[in-house]
Amino acid sequence: MPRFVPYVIVIGLFVLALVYLQFRDRSYLEEIARAAYPAPQPSRVILPPPQQQQGSLYYVSGNRVAFRAGPGLQQHVIDRFDKGRTVRETEVNGNWVHARDVDTGRVGWISRNYLSTTNPLQTTASN
Repeated sequence: MPRFVPYVIVIGLFVLALVYLQFRDRSYLEEIARAAYPAPQPSRVILPPPQQQQGSLYYVSGNRVAFRAGPGLQQHVIDRFDKGRTVRETEVNGNWVHARDVDTGRVGWISRNYLSTTNPLQTTASN
């Protein structure tokens, strides 16, 4: 047997031990990834100052009620609301209420005929 064989065996075992340790402990990979790709800084969100609550809260009392761009039946329909949708009055023009949708914040006009001060969904549920 040649004299270098024991050295090859010892070096081979050393290399196998190193490979085993590399696969077992991968924390060094996380450190390298953190250094190369640092976490983004949290963004600052600047909110507008809270506005005073204006007008009364109304609930839509019909289904598929038109939420319009202006007061009148000839105005463009922005959206259609179902029973129970909450809006806040901002202005009144005859039989039309300029309102802000509580859910989305959009503003539009809705006929007073389809608004109620009590939630029709809660009234229906209690009967």
